[in-house]
Amino acid sequence: MHLHDPERITYDQAMAPDGPVRALLDLREAGVIRYIGVAGGPAAMMERYIRTGLFDAAVTHNRWTLLDRSATELLRACQEHEVGLFNAAPFGGGLLTRKPSQGATYAYRRAVPTVLRAATAMHDACERRGVPLAAAALQFSLRDERIASTIVGASSPEHLQQALEHAVVPIPEDLWDELDALCPPQDVWLGPHGR
Repeated sequence: MHLHDPERITYDQAMAPDGPVRALLDLREAGVIRYIGVAGGPAAMMERYIRTGLFDAAVTHNRWTLLDRSATELLRACQEHEVGLFNAAPFGGGLLTRKPSQGATYAYRRAVPTVLRAATAMHDACERRGVPLAAAALQFSLRDERIASTIVGASSPEHLQQALEHAVVPIPEDLWDELDALCPPQDVWLGPHGR
């Protein structure tokens, strides 16, 4: 059971003796639930919860993709505290599934020009090697040993089948280096130093 979107309340409210974290801990201690997690957006906020040592799992979204690495410290904290990390939205809300177009969105908001240029360059790099951009985006998460599972949204059986196919597309090792080099600068990430 997860504390979901804790950014909607303050940390002090969440951690209060009569707050939702205490309620989750009580349920775990009573044997009603086995594991508790935290699922939210801002990576620094998520890291703060993980560093309490109270959680077994975490869900992050849009903060560990080909275009955004703002969950770097969160991944480190999860590893240090032996917390299972679920990485959601590896496609950035769809931007990393096809060649980007003007007005495209990333993380459910209009993508800034720097992110659009990076996504386009990534698409072109993948295309030169015969690799679908979506396969690289998915495998970026799947290949990271710190991530316990990757959450992919699918609105149809066809989307699910496509994700399964993308998970096994062979990707040349040097393409990963090129995609890393194309990652936009930190100031456009979703993290504390970004937008």
